[in-house]
Amino acid sequence: MSNINYSKIKEIKTFCESLTSEPAWREVVENFVNENTDFTVDNVRFISSDCIDEIQQDELAGEEYILGCFNAWFIADCIGIDQDVIDAMQKVHSYEAVCKLIISLGKLPTLQSAYASADGYGHHFNHYDFNEEEITVNGVSFYVFDNRS
Repeated sequence: MSNINYSKIKEIKTFCESLTSEPAWREVVENFVNENTDFTVDNVRFISSDCIDEIQQDELAGEEYILGCFNAWFIADCIGIDQDVIDAMQKVHSYEAVCKLIISLGKLPTLQSAYASADGYGHHFNHYDFNEEEITVNGVSFYVFDNRS
């Protein structure tokens, strides 16, 4: 991706200007040129579609409490366990244990995929307004999350 033509640079600049307030578009271009797959410029995060699922899984695994707070029916459906078990764990505030169960059963990729399908990526990566944008640079698609308020 190190060779970005002028028209693509112009497209990136225009894209950046279309956001709520312009990020440093030159820094964005530099990250594309350096083939970075996950970077943030002025609180706008760019993540390659090739690695977004893995990044989201890593972040979910690191947020044990939050992952354990997902709806019990959703967790039960994703991991193939009775909803009553998840309900009971959540009732006694064992959210971290729910997360550890998901991970130990090897079901984090299944849950993450279902989560992304149901809510898109914006709900996880964009806590400001849950939106996501997309831009393609030299055949590589990036999700863009504007977390500026």
